[in-house]
Amino acid sequence: MLGRGHRLSAQSLLALSIAALVVFLIANLSSIVSVGLRGQHADTTLAGAASIAWQQGEHLVAVLAIATAIVAPAMLIALRLLVLWPIARRRSSPHLALAMRAMHAMSRWNMVEVLTVAALVSVVRIGHLAQAEAGPGVLAFAALALILAAPESAGVRHLWWSR
Repeated sequence: MLGRGHRLSAQSLLALSIAALVVFLIANLSSIVSVGLRGQHADTTLAGAASIAWQQGEHLVAVLAIATAIVAPAMLIALRLLVLWPIARRRSSPHLALAMRAMHAMSRWNMVEVLTVAALVSVVRIGHLAQAEAGPGVLAFAALALILAAPESAGVRHLWWSR
């Protein structure tokens, strides 16, 4: 019993997807780190950090950060909404099969939990050189990782088979 997830209704999964969208926006609009050094203070968002990495020649780091922590979760949330909205309203969708395939492919690239751990490790390491604090964006990314994982552990296959 403990090994199996709990089945959630389509309405519950839709509510989780809407919550993921809200938390995703908060995570991307809030600062992920606040650094202070010699009287100077700077906050940055994930997009800002990726921009700085790009400007410093770390193109691969910038692209991977944007792809795995912004683009993939955004597409995963959008696809979940596209799939769950008609199911929750008991309507059919001509895009269901394509959206399901795309959602499966995008879930492999969603690495919000890796970003969260990496950001926290970076804050700890920077803390030896400067005053650094994790911003509210990191907490929002941590919450997003949990919200995005919940439907997976809830076992959503029953929704597709019951249609």
